[in-house]
Amino acid sequence: MPLIPTEAVLDVNVIIASVFADHVMHPVARQFVNALERFHTTPMTQGGFLRFATRPWKNERKEEQPPRLTMAEAQAKLAEFTAADGHVFLPDDAPFTELGMRSMQGHRQWTDAYLLHLARKHGLAMASLESRMSNLDTPNTPVLFVVR
Repeated sequence: MPLIPTEAVLDVNVIIASVFADHVMHPVARQFVNALERFHTTPMTQGGFLRFATRPWKNERKEEQPPRLTMAEAQAKLAEFTAADGHVFLPDDAPFTELGMRSMQGHRQWTDAYLLHLARKHGLAMASLESRMSNLDTPNTPVLFVVR
């Protein structure tokens, strides 16, 4: 895999950072996605974006805030993001039973392990903002690309 991929499956955190201008990683994520020839989303990552965009959240003072977007706005924002040139929809076409258990450390890693497996199955890089999933990647043929 090249140092900087030309196409990649986007983790939900890359999608979120690319869409929301107030995200601390927005400039970096947006630049990364724009530089890709093709970027892939899956039902899982699309659903993760919708869930994030429409759930209440807490500000730095731990005060409850309304959802960032209404349900309709979130779906429209996702439609806009996936209508961009270079977007490819990648179906969740692998069963979870195919996953290797290499370095799984708990219930929060199922989605990460699945997305890495899906990327590997399709010969793609997996783009994330977090290096924490590197323990799940295959060391001799890694597919994880951490966007910085």
